[in-house]
Amino acid sequence: MVEIIPKEAPKPSKGLSALFYFAIFLLFLSVGGYFALNNFLQKAESDLASLKLEVSQIMTPEKTALEQEILTSKREIDNFSSLVEQHLEPSIVFAIIQRVTHPQVWFTSLDFDPIQKVFKVSGETQSFESLGQQILIMEGEETIDAVDLKTVSISKEGGIEFDMSLSLKADVF
Repeated sequence: MVEIIPKEAPKPSKGLSALFYFAIFLLFLSVGGYFALNNFLQKAESDLASLKLEVSQIMTPEKTALEQEILTSKREIDNFSSLVEQHLEPSIVFAIIQRVTHPQVWFTSLDFDPIQKVFKVSGETQSFESLGQQILIMEGEETIDAVDLKTVSISKEGGIEFDMSLSLKADVF
């Protein structure tokens, strides 16, 4: 025969009870935080409105016009400053050419492209040996990134005419 014995209901664990009370605490904390933050927001909005009212009473049309003029001048100065920072000093190229020119080489033309930082030179020399020495001098210069000999020809007088392009390093200017 089956006996029915009444049994006690299982009790929840202590960890589950602690978690329940912690969740209730977080609920109250979040509701209280909502009302506190809402109160702070309303106070900040009223302070902002009163400050705007004070500024509008202090600012006369003359002061407003003066402020606009000052802001316009500031923008123009900032624009000019950025232009000055981007300015390249192409006269540096002449100092470089003077420093790296071989004694037996003379240049007949110089074309400088400041955007690409490349200058093209045409020149004359007496021999291929002095042209080779000129190229080696230019390749050894720290401000010149690359030397590219474009054309070489023999002139009517028997000299060597050449065209080359020189790429400058970015930090030269």
